[in-house]
Order: sequence, then C-alpha cells, then structure tokens
Amino acid sequence: MPNWCENWVTFTGEPENIAKLARLITAPVKCISVGNGWLTKLSFDQPPWEYGEPFISDLRSGESVMSRTLGFLDKSNYVYETMVHELGTKWDFDLDNIEITDREIRGYAQTAWSPPSGWFRVVCKHYTLEGELASGESGNDFGCLTVIEGNQEHQYGSPYNFWSCLNYESPEEFKDQLLDLNDEYPEYIDNIHKESALWPKSWAEYKERFHERTTQI
Repeated sequence: MPNWCENWVTFTGEPENIAKLARLITAPVKCISVGNGWLTKLSFDQPPWEYGEPFISDLRSGESVMSRTLGFLDKSNYVYETMVHELGTKWDFDLDNIEITDREIRGYAQTAWSPPSGWFRVVCKHYTLEGELASGESGNDFGCLTVIEGNQEHQYGSPYNFWSCLNYESPEEFKDQLLDLNDEYPEYIDNIHKESALWPKSWAEYKERFHERTTQI
C-alpha cells in the first residue's frame, strides 16, 4: 500500500478551453481496453447498440482522470516507468470535489507516493490552460506547489507542515490539530510550538520563501 499524496488542482483559462477539459473530466464514457499500458482507452461516444437508451457510463465523473484527459497520447506506451517519469505518479487517479465555472476547474485527488506534476503540465500545455497544483505527503515530509503561467512553470517546495498549514482556515487551526493528535508527547509538542512560529502565513509568503526554480515549458 503506498503513501497517499494529497493534491489540490486548479485549471484556469478561456471558457472554450475550460469547457473542453470539463467535458472530458465529467462526461459519460465507455472503457474500451487497457492493452499493454497502465491507462485505459475510452470512448466518449455512445455505442450504436445503445442508441435510444440512456448513456450509462462505465466511470463516474472524475474517475480515472488521466485516462479521461490524455486521449491524445499513445496509451500503450505508458507503463510503470513512463507513468512515474513522465506523468509523476504510477497509477491513474480520481478527481473528486470537482468545481467548474466558465473559467476555472478545481478538484482534489490522492495519488500514489508523489504528485501528478507531469500530468498537470501536459494537460495545461495541450489544452492551453494555466493553473496550480498543490501537493504534499506527510510520511516523506514534503509539500510542493507547481504554478503554470503562460510558458513558464514555477516550482516551490518545503517540509510538509510548512505547506499543509496553508490548507486550513489558518495555520493556528493546523497547529491545534497536530497538538490534539499528539498531546501525550511533551517533546513533540514543544517542537511543534517552535516550528509553527516559522510557518508561512499565506501562499504569497510561501512562494517568496520556498521558490526552487522556474523553467520554460
């Protein structure tokens, strides 16, 4: 069983580009085959033998989102090594808590071990979108943020708590949760109090302090 990486993803762009991606993420589909790869070949068209009947999807909205959004790739090439090295995580995953507006798609996902940063990059580039992918995993003690703006990708990284505190209403709320979970360990409590004084108070501060690199895509 892997450690599960938390991911919050946001795509932004022109309405027509958002609408195209939103359809792929949410529309009913039929699973055709897996073949030799780790991604599923899908059809967004209703089979002719079902014409006149309701289109009953094989996948729920957001399920197997890599397979849904990467139909332009040769999926037979995507086995363990290419899944990890090119898409960022070894298994397809589901996008949950989906929110869609004319210019934005938001969702939450759990992925095996690492963030789907390659998938995020490929989707932004192919569908002409920008966005943010915020990811973290406590077992390996990392948090990271990928921001794509125009033709640039900005990478930020930190220890997990410095990232996770910003996913709560306030860093204080996150600290209180950590203290409640470990209230029998005085040394741990003391460390949390000391560390929390160093946590960023906003994503703007996080970006200022934890920028790692900017690359052209």
